[in-house]
Amino acid sequence: MQMSAKDKQTLRPLAERYSEIAHLNIQQQRMERYRQTNALESVRPVVLIDEVPWGEIKDAALTNLCAPDLDWLETHLRQTLYQWDHFQVDLVVPPVFRVDKRHRWQQGLGIEVQDHQIKGDTGAYISAHAYQDQLQTEDDLARLHAPEIVYDQAASEQALSVAADLFAGLMDVELVGCGLGYSIWDRIAMYRGVENLLMDLAMRPDFMHQTARRFMQIAQSEFRQLEDQGLLDPRPLLVHCTPACTRDLPAADFEGRVRPKDVWGRCAAQIFGSVSPDMHDEFDLAYNQELFKECGLLYYGCCEPMDLKIDILRKRFKNLRKISITPWADPQRAARNMGRDYVMAAKPNPAFVALPEFNPHPVEQEITSYCEACREQGTPVEFVLKDISTIANNPGNLTQWAATVQAVIDKYYS
Repeated sequence: MQMSAKDKQTLRPLAERYSEIAHLNIQQQRMERYRQTNALESVRPVVLIDEVPWGEIKDAALTNLCAPDLDWLETHLRQTLYQWDHFQVDLVVPPVFRVDKRHRWQQGLGIEVQDHQIKGDTGAYISAHAYQDQLQTEDDLARLHAPEIVYDQAASEQALSVAADLFAGLMDVELVGCGLGYSIWDRIAMYRGVENLLMDLAMRPDFMHQTARRFMQIAQSEFRQLEDQGLLDPRPLLVHCTPACTRDLPAADFEGRVRPKDVWGRCAAQIFGSVSPDMHDEFDLAYNQELFKECGLLYYGCCEPMDLKIDILRKRFKNLRKISITPWADPQRAARNMGRDYVMAAKPNPAFVALPEFNPHPVEQEITSYCEACREQGTPVEFVLKDISTIANNPGNLTQWAATVQAVIDKYYS
């Protein structure tokens, strides 16, 4: 990875503006509101937009001009600046530029995902998959093994050096790790397919317990390796698109070596939106309770509706801080069941930005329902628009969505 003089000349103006934004007072104010939210304080909800279909935004400002091995840096700069100008909401640009530590998974699990994939052209990561069932017997499970995680220190230091050269005299740079995230059943679904998985939960429960236990053991091995190689981050900005800044991490006895108790954990079981609370608890939460028991804080959920399952989460996890509540959940019921004990990570419906002409009315109704429910129950709430598969080639949808949401919040929070 090299940065030529020409590439530096291209990137330096972007870095200068990025640095100017990063040092605005509003960044510290927003990070403090992230902390207040995660401390379960009643504050104005954070609003974020993530997982944008960048391929639908045709703007020269988003066109990379430098060498391809600098894409990780150039793309981040261009997309951050564009988002700041057009739909920033409560985006934080931190005053220290964060470079991810490079690491890779070697050897895999013993099998590879086999699927038919239909991918759109919107620039979103979302694809349709038809997975081949590869885990039908105990012999199939016996083929699985934990991958080896290898920290690439040379590549990490080289990336850090490139960033330090680019931002010299503008802002500091640092290497950062990751949190502990693993969704057992999302992984299993990739090797079994959805229908086979759901049928076997009912017809072959013992085998499915064996399957869940094996993937839990694989995750435990990955977690140990991340910890042993110094790849964990005790001070992340986000945990899966939501605010992560908190006064509770790292732990009070932290002395430099990052342990699970110093980081966020995050898990989900999206496919379990179709099963009962008892089955969800038996086949997913019981294993995640064991897997994530040492994490400092835990965020549960993704796209599955959790409004009817708060009680089973409450019984399983002592470190639970945040729960995802999606458009398929009832915000009134969710807030009533959560009370003041958890942050509601509200996920507004991305379908409302998928039409050629933006209509604010369903957005106003949706955000109003969340605000009224959470104000009534004293539930801390944050809004994250994500999983955006399309904006109908109209980036103005995101700008208008942001303005609409902020206007509704103004009516309920100062």
